[in-house]
Amino acid sequence: MIRRNRTRIRIGIISSMDLIFAGIIGFLAALLVNYLADTLPKGERPGRPLCQHCQSELTWRQYLTFSPCPHCKKGRTVRTFATILLGIGLSLWLWNAPPPKLGYWLGILLLTYFAVVVIIDFEHRYIMISTVLVGAILGLVIGTLLHGVINTFLGGLTGLGIMGAFYLLGILFARYRARKRGIDDGEEALGLGDVYLSTVLGLLLGWPRILYGLFFGVLAGGLISFLLILALIATKRYQTMTVFTAYGPYLIFGAFLILYTPQILTLLSGR
Repeated sequence: MIRRNRTRIRIGIISSMDLIFAGIIGFLAALLVNYLADTLPKGERPGRPLCQHCQSELTWRQYLTFSPCPHCKKGRTVRTFATILLGIGLSLWLWNAPPPKLGYWLGILLLTYFAVVVIIDFEHRYIMISTVLVGAILGLVIGTLLHGVINTFLGGLTGLGIMGAFYLLGILFARYRARKRGIDDGEEALGLGDVYLSTVLGLLLGWPRILYGLFFGVLAGGLISFLLILALIATKRYQTMTVFTAYGPYLIFGAFLILYTPQILTLLSGR
């Protein structure tokens, strides 16, 4: 009886240490995400940490201790702390339920990349070439490990082809919209960065899973856009053909479902 209790205590201690370790990894990953999201849009490569409000340079001590900016006196944004909480939560989730084949370490690495792309696209409305290049490397390596070389490249070509076609349709829509309104504001229904991102996701998901990933991504984007339009109509701020939204996060959402919750594919296939 005493031995059993000692064993249970030992297992409990190990489990607690595991959770603490996973929480620390998630915290560090979130710090990296915030840092890259703060600095990359200013020069395509990481640099000195910047204030999110006035873009003044901060010391590493000020940045890592979340001190107010000495120039504008403002503190960190809600996004900073939301990212940290989400990073810790997702790390704990991955540690307890790592996705098949992907595992914890590749899973947390990929989530870190996804988070950087999502935040930058939401805040700045574009997908950076530097993040696309890093994603292509990750896609080739992880995709080959998961699906093999042929299916990885087929997935990339499929993502490029499908979203490339949508991009061309988006250009036609933008031109029609400009003629209709008599103003060309330079807005695109779908950016070229979304095409590059879809290629990266195609490499990660492989063939034929990229089809499911794009399906869920487009579905999520359409649903959120519809709800946004309803909200604008309700607040009397809606104008025809003026609603554009960052599409990269929805594409990543679709890829996330396939990579991290593969049971969805089982439900779809009926097996």
